[in-house]
Amino acid sequence: MRSLKTGKSLLHWLTNIDEDGIAWLHLKTDGKSVNVLNHAVMVELESILDRLESKEDLNGVAMLSGKQGGFVYGADIHEFETLKTAGDVANHMLYVHGLFNRIEALPVPSCVGVDGIAVGGGLEIALTFDRLFITSSSKTKLGFPEVNLGIMPGYGGSGRAYGRIGTKAVLDMMVSGRPIGSMDAIKTGLADELVDKPDDFEESMREWIIGCSGEKPIFTQTESAADATAIAAAKDKYLKRLRSDHTPAPAAIIEHVENFGHDKSAMSAGEIDVFPNLMVSSASKNLRRVFYLTDAVRRSARGASNIKRLHVVGAGVMGGDIAAIGAMAGLEVTLADMNESAILSSIARAKKLFERRLKSDEKVASALARLRADLDGNGAIDADLIIEAVAERLEVKQTVFKNLEVVSKATAILATNTSAIPLEDIATALNAPERLIGLHFFNPVPVLPLVEVIWSKYSDPEIVSRGMQFAGQIGKMPIRCKSAPGFLVNRALLPYIFKAIEAVAGGENADHIDEALVDFGMPMGPIELADQIGLDVCLDVGIVLGMPPATKALLNEKCKAGTIGRKSGSGFYEWDGNRAIRAHQSKDPRVMAAIAKNMLAPMIEECRQAVDENVVDSADSADAGMIFGIGFPGFRGGPLNWSKEQ
Repeated sequence: MRSLKTGKSLLHWLTNIDEDGIAWLHLKTDGKSVNVLNHAVMVELESILDRLESKEDLNGVAMLSGKQGGFVYGADIHEFETLKTAGDVANHMLYVHGLFNRIEALPVPSCVGVDGIAVGGGLEIALTFDRLFITSSSKTKLGFPEVNLGIMPGYGGSGRAYGRIGTKAVLDMMVSGRPIGSMDAIKTGLADELVDKPDDFEESMREWIIGCSGEKPIFTQTESAADATAIAAAKDKYLKRLRSDHTPAPAAIIEHVENFGHDKSAMSAGEIDVFPNLMVSSASKNLRRVFYLTDAVRRSARGASNIKRLHVVGAGVMGGDIAAIGAMAGLEVTLADMNESAILSSIARAKKLFERRLKSDEKVASALARLRADLDGNGAIDADLIIEAVAERLEVKQTVFKNLEVVSKATAILATNTSAIPLEDIATALNAPERLIGLHFFNPVPVLPLVEVIWSKYSDPEIVSRGMQFAGQIGKMPIRCKSAPGFLVNRALLPYIFKAIEAVAGGENADHIDEALVDFGMPMGPIELADQIGLDVCLDVGIVLGMPPATKALLNEKCKAGTIGRKSGSGFYEWDGNRAIRAHQSKDPRVMAAIAKNMLAPMIEECRQAVDENVVDSADSADAGMIFGIGFPGFRGGPLNWSKEQ
């Protein structure tokens, strides 16, 4: 091996030429745990290409990752924030497109080996090579997740992928944002050759290049025009429930493929006309904010919780589902309840969850083996963490914890899933109140990612940190909250619901209110949500947290009549199973926007107060909690961010 002399010292690339005249490029982004395509990487790539293009004795070019466990995780998103205008974005794209076009145009055969993650710009650089080798590892994933940031592939990847896999497959990748595994990549033609492990790359790639005898392979585009049927199907599948003024990227991606299906190169170049405006849009700015919030929350959950055994008290829906996700995450779990049938029902429900999520019979069986019925509650004796999920009554919880403190080991964390009761009140039953924290999950537990990790004036900070780490361990998104009425989410959510019910009591149309909030981007409106939660539950919580007199009177009336929402078949709406029967009538957009702004005002004010009172650590935490807890639209960036933009 001899060095490929570029005339510059390289920090991010290792380059050399072997005895067969093959240039090997290993990307090893300096200062990063994984490879990303930042500006410094691109500048060095430019000097490498200058040298490759000038070498006359070159027989081939091969690229690999210089880091284990992943190929390239895409562009450096933080650098995007330095691009202030659409013109700045376009200039950046022109530079990168020029580099990637030069890789594609190298006069010798080129290939790339991908093991692990190759997404976004990582997949786009891989597609510039003539032949794409991948490992069969289940961790190898190829994808275009840009839509989740309100953008689309911007380094030529749309055309290069389209040329290989055609309209339907490329739209599924780009509009869904979901990556595909090795087998699907080979099956669709996105990748060309499979190897068992990374150590097999060099031999396979060298063999292929030598077999080309210096001749660059001829590429034939899969389709000569975009498939109109696939375009129509994508519009039907992806755009029915989306509004382009909310999230413009999905529609823009489909239109882009439709316009340039005749020529993959034109499709790649056409990104420069679309991507910059998406990048500087409000939707992309806010979705990038959600990306940063997500990253910050995940970082707050890093570290070893040292929790291996979980004991859950209360086998209702919440307790049973908490136990199930614990077992699914690899913990040894015992589920206790005085009612054996409740335990068995929870385990049967868990089995269905495991079958949906884990797929393989072996994994399902292993998870079920880790989830054990515990009628006598003996699992509390050697548990590392005990979560109480019993009735939302103070005296019941105090009794449970008084008994648990006696039988549990002194190092076990005691946690309550209370949604509203102050931890200080529960802790009066304990001799060591510092052991108690709150772990407030949201229903349905397997679906909603948020866990509020609650601390009181007694809580040991180390135990609170371990609670955060436990949430991360089971794949949840933890937000640290002070023990205060309603914590964060219920404190902010319930006044929003109560405001809407007050408006209905005053004669406003429930369907118009709900439609305005759905139009705003919420998963459902506040009146339908109240019916989903149960009007009896809303009333009980409202008595604790407070509510307008008109709201209380109307909820009392509904509860006395037995019309308490979905579970009774009737509430503010009639229900057909899990579907509210409502008109979905829209009004003038300005009227709808005014309704939404009015209804959201209490939520925003409560979030502000939660920040001011240190219930949460920051405005970012408040926005993250509402996005992950109630589905506040990501393209708005969170309630406080949205209110700031008004």
